[in-house]
Amino acid sequence: MNRREFMQYTGIAAVATSAPLAALAGEDRLLPARPIPGTDEMMPIIGLGNSSAFRADDLSVASKLLDIFLDHGGRYVDVGGSSAFSVGKLGREKNAAGKLFLGNYVDPKDKAAMREDIAALAKAQGKTMLDLVHTRNLREFRAQHDHYRALKEEGLVRFIGIARSGGEHHETIATLIEDGLVDFIQTNYSLLEPESADRLLPLASDNGVAVNINRPFINGDYFSVVRGQELPDWAAEFDCQSWAQFSLKFILAHSAVTCVLTETANPKHAIDNLGAGFGRLPDTDTQRRMLKHIRALIT
Repeated sequence: MNRREFMQYTGIAAVATSAPLAALAGEDRLLPARPIPGTDEMMPIIGLGNSSAFRADDLSVASKLLDIFLDHGGRYVDVGGSSAFSVGKLGREKNAAGKLFLGNYVDPKDKAAMREDIAALAKAQGKTMLDLVHTRNLREFRAQHDHYRALKEEGLVRFIGIARSGGEHHETIATLIEDGLVDFIQTNYSLLEPESADRLLPLASDNGVAVNINRPFINGDYFSVVRGQELPDWAAEFDCQSWAQFSLKFILAHSAVTCVLTETANPKHAIDNLGAGFGRLPDTDTQRRMLKHIRALIT
């Protein structure tokens, strides 16, 4: 069951879109931000993943998503493939190229080809330097790390890193962190996939590496788990208004997390997601309670 079906099934679509709208009203309702480790630069804690609206070049919906995001101080957008160009185009048209922090994907290849890729992306995004260049190819990132480092030293890229989901990759990512090869990592962490909190997230924090979290809803699997279930009353203790926010607030409660990436092509869902960035976050005991609650729903 996807999120749209879930919200229709539970009958909470109206609540989940009106309550966050009220919470986000006003100029002072800008997303809280956390520092990018090792810098004075701040990153708002809710980001946009590589939405199907961006990938399908649906500029009307993509434009609405970016307007909602920018209106509340959002910065990070994960872009890959055609999204790098469609989001770049919209950012330029909105005079927001300098506000957006774009996470680009550039795979390892020879230096000249990588420079060509970066030049094309920078032109499309209206930037003199790309914000972040990362890759899913962990093995080749290590093998050709000198290429990525050279791009940074030449002033073509500000940050470099990797993006990979799945517990089977955590140890490889950990060694990249330990060897000082990454500025950013993007990995999975959520109520259904909490394992990275055991070692990977603390390791990133200890080594000054920024952490972006993907798969907060496990491609919709999370909503299948909570389908037909009432949000527990105690969720109000950390200003949680929806099941989506329940997951996102759990993720954001981990101090190592710089930004959580929410992927949606629905502006109403984007508003609900942004609402998770405001108000209180669960403490450690409450996080344990949240995990126990979700595990009970699974069993």
